[in-house]
Parts: sequence; C-alpha cells; structure tokens
Amino acid sequence: MAESNLTHPTYKFVEEKDADAIAWAFVDKENMKRILFKFPELKPNEIRVKITYTGLCQGDAQSVRGEWGSCNYPIAPGHEIVGRVTHIGSEVKDFKIGDKVGQGFQRDSCKTCEYCTSNKEQICKNNNDQNYTKGYKYWGGFATAIQNPHDFFFKIPDSLPEERVPPLFCAGVTTYNPIARYAKKGDNVAILGIGGLGHLAVQYAKAWECNVTAFTSTKDKEEFIKKLGANQVVLNNPETLKTEAGKFQLVINTLPAGDNLTSLVSLTKPLGTFVQIGLPDFATPMKFNPAPLIFGHINFTGTMVGSRQDIRDMLEFSAKHNITPLCEQFDFEEFPNAYDTLLHGRPKFRCVVNATHAGLKHSHMNN
Repeated sequence: MAESNLTHPTYKFVEEKDADAIAWAFVDKENMKRILFKFPELKPNEIRVKITYTGLCQGDAQSVRGEWGSCNYPIAPGHEIVGRVTHIGSEVKDFKIGDKVGQGFQRDSCKTCEYCTSNKEQICKNNNDQNYTKGYKYWGGFATAIQNPHDFFFKIPDSLPEERVPPLFCAGVTTYNPIARYAKKGDNVAILGIGGLGHLAVQYAKAWECNVTAFTSTKDKEEFIKKLGANQVVLNNPETLKTEAGKFQLVINTLPAGDNLTSLVSLTKPLGTFVQIGLPDFATPMKFNPAPLIFGHINFTGTMVGSRQDIRDMLEFSAKHNITPLCEQFDFEEFPNAYDTLLHGRPKFRCVVNATHAGLKHSHMNN
C-alpha cells in the first residue's frame, strides 16, 4: 500500500503496481517501516542498480539518530552497497546493463573544488546532504534498488565474493587507506581493537608485509587473530600499553577515543604516525595530554572512507590478496532484526543483508 501519511522530497510513495523498489525506512529514530517507492526520472548521468547485498554500519545508526546533522523522516540510510546495473542514463559510457558494481558513503561531489580536483573527493569543500547515501535527501542501501550519478559507483573484481564485499566500501577503505599511505614493508604496525574495522586492518597490514601486533580486550581471540595475519596478539590493558610504548611506526586505533588516548598514542615510535579511526561520543568531553606528540614528533591524524581512486586501489588490493570481511548475513525481510543485532547484539564483525531475491511481484524493477 502507498504510504499516504508519509512524504519525501525525492521519492514518491506508491502502490506496489507502480513501485520501483522497496525500502526499509525509518519513520523516527527507533522504528523502521517497509515502504514501496518510485524513483524520479533517470537523469542522463545516472544509473539504477538492483541491490543484491547491503551492509549495515554504526554510521547508519548515527544517521538515523540525527548525530550527523538534523534529518527529516522517513530516511533509509546504507552506505555499503553491491548490486547489478539495471538502468543507464543517456550520457553514461562506463557501465553496461548487468555490471556488478558497488557504492559507498559518497554519491556525488562538486567536482570543482581544490579537493575534488586533487583526488580527495571525500573531503569535498562543498559537501552537503545530497552528496551522501546516508538517507536524508537521497536514500541509501536499505532498499532493493538505488539510483545515483554514475561517478561514484565502482566495478567489483570477479574474484571477490559478492556477499562479503559491501563492508569494503566503508570498513575496507577506511582501514586500507592509512596502511597504504603511511606503512612500509617491515614496519611494526599496531592495530587497536579487532572488531569490524580491526579484523580488516590486520589483513591489510599483513598483506602490506608489515609486522602486525593486534591489541584486543579478550585473549581468547588470539588463535583467530593470528589466522587473520597478526604476528603478535596482546591484551589491551594499562600494563601492556606501558611495555609496548614507543615500538610502532604506525598505530591504527579503531576504538572510540577515550580517556586513555594519551597511553594509546604513546605506543607510537618517535616520528611515527598515530591514526584515529574510531569515532568518540561527541557529547562526552575527552582528556588528552599532547606531550607524546610533542616530544616524539608524532604525526597524529584521522581518516574515514576515501576518494574514488582510494576505493579502486582498495578493491584491487583486496582481490589480489583475497581480503574480505567476516559477515553475519540476514534476509531482506529480516532487516529490523539485522539492525537490532548491529545495535544491541554481538554481530560476527559485520552485518550484511541479502537482497538477492527481494523485490516486487511485478517485474519492471528488474528490467
């Protein structure tokens, strides 16, 4: 049934016979609803993709709760998207019907600012809500199809298993980037937190031929983490942070920055680089003593997702070294359960929804 009591500036809510896709959209901060909708007319520079697999990320929950800016409901986030091209705009030359493609956090950029013209589109100077798949003006991957400008879709190497690719467009590129940018063969690299981000960071650092030390809160993961590629696994506690201080050319912290950030930074060798990936609670003040940075001439930086070239490089590197995330899979009709697992459960590193067989009873969506 059409959602007569709901409206959206981009999509029209319609009866099933007129719908192009189905979304699991949030009607408020807590509740999601299955909504049938119709896309706007396909623009010359756009493609439409039938989603086969889509990932869930904590960033989606932050979008839904309005933590990345105010939002109007209903919204359908989702920035870890894989599918097949079904429709192509008249100006699109790089894709054909049936291509296996993916899309991440960014759906567009201004293309003209100093960052866009230097392959750093992810920090586009003119970024706004319409440039993202976080679900405000344009819905993301919590749906059976997506329609966006072709520039920020990426062809997926055939050797990568499709059902495990979606998180590469967020966790993958976010952990690949600092290793590709700062690590050298033989470097001692510390990965803090071996969860949805960290288990990928270990694999990338190992494939980069680094000596990898994984810091974890539970020692029972040791054998598993070593199978991922870690040379050493140590407990993340105050005593270990003291004994391991100053040993690492590169430290990647996937954990939210807390009151022990000073101790974590102290793991970095003088002239080394500390990369903060985990997002803190914005409402909680953080204590940090910059002395380790000053006395050790340490480069303190952060990163999130990447440019289009970063994503292409990451996909190629992942395919070459057979790097994929570990995923817990859910059916499309189980979307609310998948989201609840993300927020309140202990997912097996990443949550992925299988939308392969999801769709409408009529056939025009898949034409």
